Amino acid sequence: MLTSTFVHVQGVGYATERRIWEMGAHTWAHFLDMHTALPLADGKKALILPVIEESASRLEARDHAYFARALQSREHWRAVSDFGDDIAYLDIETTGCGFEDRITVIGLYDGYDMQAFIRGENLGDFPEAVSRFKMLVTFSGAAFDLPFIRRTFPELKMDQLHVDLCHLLRRLGLSGGLKRIEGQLGIRRAPETEGLDGWDAVRLWNAHLRGSGDALDLLLAYNKEDVINMAPLLVYGCGELAKKQEIPLPATPNVV
Repeated sequence: MLTSTFVHVQGVGYATERRIWEMGAHTWAHFLDMHTALPLADGKKALILPVIEESASRLEARDHAYFARALQSREHWRAVSDFGDDIAYLDIETTGCGFEDRITVIGLYDGYDMQAFIRGENLGDFPEAVSRFKMLVTFSGAAFDLPFIRRTFPELKMDQLHVDLCHLLRRLGLSGGLKRIEGQLGIRRAPETEGLDGWDAVRLWNAHLRGSGDALDLLLAYNKEDVINMAPLLVYGCGELAKKQEIPLPATPNVV
């Protein structure tokens, strides 16, 4: 889907992008091959051509940071098709929602392995772990998870592409919290975590600090489901939005 994208070119909106597709230039390669024959104004071609040439070069170099800058954040999902093998699904738990609150747990899932970074144990290992990935997927992470992480690790360079599933799924008419949307799409949680929410996560952390032997295990189980359930939501969201935008490529993203 990324190589069918033209809206990252200054002056190209969704209508012009669709016109380019309708002219037969479904991908960057098509455009480069046939741009001289396309019925576009010469000035428009002059704007598009160098950006597409650079985009092709940057993609070959796997330069995720270029696309994170070039694409509007709402279109980062289009890069899943090409950076899906370097995705990390991420979710944090905290002591509360205030500016002075702190992260207690960070869950990180690459589609195969789940890692938990816990305050007082291994939270300091998170920056090195997350820096390996080229794309992050969160739910409401733009407003919550990422600001917390930046405050906690101010030296961490976070230049990844970022898909916020809350915003992506809202474009498909799915609104509400993560658990509500999971229910709408038939994703079920384990009995022990069913019904838990963010405030329960605060309560469980406090119980852990008071010495409860089971509280941390339940908190980690809850966080794990928050994280791994994002994977099917991403596949669904990318596929449906590709259909909605009529992107002229297979809608199934290359995600793990």
